[in-house]
Parts: sequence; C-alpha cells; structure tokens
Amino acid sequence: MRIEIVWIERDADGRSGAASHRVELPTGATVSAALSALARNDLADHLAAGMLSVAIFGEHTTPDTVLHDGDRIELLGPLLADPKASRARRAEVQRRRRGDVRWQRR
Repeated sequence: MRIEIVWIERDADGRSGAASHRVELPTGATVSAALSALARNDLADHLAAGMLSVAIFGEHTTPDTVLHDGDRIELLGPLLADPKASRARRAEVQRRRRGDVRWQRR
C-alpha cells in the first residue's frame, strides 16, 4: 500500500515549506513502520523528543495505528502563537482602523 508522509521544513534561507515523501508498505503496517521507512534521522529525533506529533488526515493518532492504502501521515510541529491571542490582536487592529469604540475596556 502507498502512504504519503508530509511535514514542514525550513530551507537554507529560513523559509518554510511543505515536504512530502511516498513510501510503499505491506498491508497492516503501522504509523511507526511508515516513519521508520522514511529514514529521516532529524525527524525521528524530533518525534522522540516530543517536538512533533503525528496525525492521519488531520486527526491526531498514535504510532501503533494501522494504516490503510492512500493514508497521509502528517508530522505536526508545535504552535508558534496562541490562536486566541492572535485573533484578539487582529480584532483590536481592525477596531482601531474603524474608530470603533464598542467592546473596549473603559
């Protein structure tokens, strides 16, 4: 069965982009077998250190999950910003641009 593994990596200029690799595995293979087939020591080190988590089509999963043909394994890094705080900052900027005084603390 064919499995795709995707992750984000940085190039020499510090820009990040998506990278992917397809692996061919026997039926009944697990997530950990797919990651072993990838043979990327840097990614394995990050997984072992807890810096990356694993998902299949966006759903968090464990290394012992059995894969199906066509699955996409995603290696997810930590959040770089708190989504709630980011949203609050964007809303505040929009309020200032509009001159909107509603919902402001007095």
